Amino acid sequence: VNLLPGATASITGPSTVCAGQTGVIFSCPSVANATGYSWTLPSGASITSGTNTNSITVSFSAAATGGTVDVEGTNSCGNGSSSVGYVLNVSPLPDAAGSISGPTTVCQGDTSIVYSVAVLNNTDNYIWSLPAGASIVAGDSTNTIAVNFSASALSGNITVYGKNACGNGTQALLSIVLSPLPSTPAAVFGSATVCQGQPGVLYTISAIGNATGYSWNLPSGANIISGGNTNTIVVDFGATALSGNVNVFGTNTCGDGPVSANFAVTVN
Repeated sequence: VNLLPGATASITGPSTVCAGQTGVIFSCPSVANATGYSWTLPSGASITSGTNTNSITVSFSAAATGGTVDVEGTNSCGNGSSSVGYVLNVSPLPDAAGSISGPTTVCQGDTSIVYSVAVLNNTDNYIWSLPAGASIVAGDSTNTIAVNFSASALSGNITVYGKNACGNGTQALLSIVLSPLPSTPAAVFGSATVCQGQPGVLYTISAIGNATGYSWNLPSGANIISGGNTNTIVVDFGATALSGNVNVFGTNTCGDGPVSANFAVTVN
């Protein structure tokens, strides 16, 4: 008469694991008369090595849930008594991040632009990444942040994912287009010496990148008579005009660019 396997003693192993964790070992003492071992695992867990032995290595999927681990000895006559269910808790990963809300087109130099994602379950921290030249000024590690974009910020992606002691959740991504400020102007060209009362004096500058308009500054008593808001102006110097500087900067819907170098004008 061939004997059935004996009763299985207690299982050893961790009582709490993380969803997504790998290389977790469970074992039991050798069972009398057993030639194999039949293990039962919680949903989302799978044996990666040690199948049919008294020591197994287990991987847990990202969606694994808690439950019991059971084992019983087996042989050609049947199965022995199962172990007492070994209760196992599975700590979940953070929820997958949903869509990020916030403007997708911003200007270089914009400040306190708000981006947010819905609250993620099982999340201790929110990990954000930003395009080059952007920085978080409020709300870091939370689901709502305020962002400053420097004058040299570049287009790119904003991403966020939840993090806890077990690992990282799936990230969300939002593409951001940076509208540039006007570029740095080149040198101003024109008459460096004029007379009080002289009309029709021309000043010009090469086209400024990303500029849709031009803002000129003139010496006291000088006035633009044509070409205002363009890169070429015609100026009248009044009878009381004074020596000073001519400079210009580009403008667009995002703001003002850098001011050109001063072009000194002597008014005789």
